[in-house]
Amino acid sequence: MEDKDREFLASFAEKLEKTLVDQCTADELLDGKILEVEELDEKWRTSAPEYMVAAVPQIAQYPSAAIAWACYVGMGAAVLWDKSWGEYKDVEDWYTLMAKPRGFDCLDEYVIECLVGLKLDSEANQKLESSIRKAANTAQTMIRKEGIEPQSVMAFHLFARVVKVFFRLGVSLELRRMGYKYVKVNVNMQGEAPLS
Repeated sequence: MEDKDREFLASFAEKLEKTLVDQCTADELLDGKILEVEELDEKWRTSAPEYMVAAVPQIAQYPSAAIAWACYVGMGAAVLWDKSWGEYKDVEDWYTLMAKPRGFDCLDEYVIECLVGLKLDSEANQKLESSIRKAANTAQTMIRKEGIEPQSVMAFHLFARVVKVFFRLGVSLELRRMGYKYVKVNVNMQGEAPLS
């Protein structure tokens, strides 16, 4: 892949992430930023190949699900990281862990009911589902505007970047729902001059 293609993909992912964070913040589901967890970024790296195998064939008929389900994988990953890291840290493919019980088609329901712990018909889940659906529609619109040839190598790479953004979005949505947030901390070590 050429440098200009890498730059395009990185720029697109950055723009998409910012747009989705702004949307989810307006929906009162985020606080203006992605909450980053290095271990979970690594879990996506090891899980993404299996996710792509399952999602790519869905793009033609169910593009929203192919994109949005990565968000649910991120939400499930946040729960496992928070509650069971010791038990699951050595499992490389967290996507299959979440998809196996009900399959790709019902991955969203499994994550919401069994990992996140919300009832499917609850107001909290309906708000979340609506926001994720809106995010998937936004991503599709942004992808279409780029005019990339469907089923091309570039389309594959772009889809891979998009679902990574959705995974990170899912991690952030669930961590925020669980009460995590960034807090600015000023550290002044005893006996050391303050940083300026």
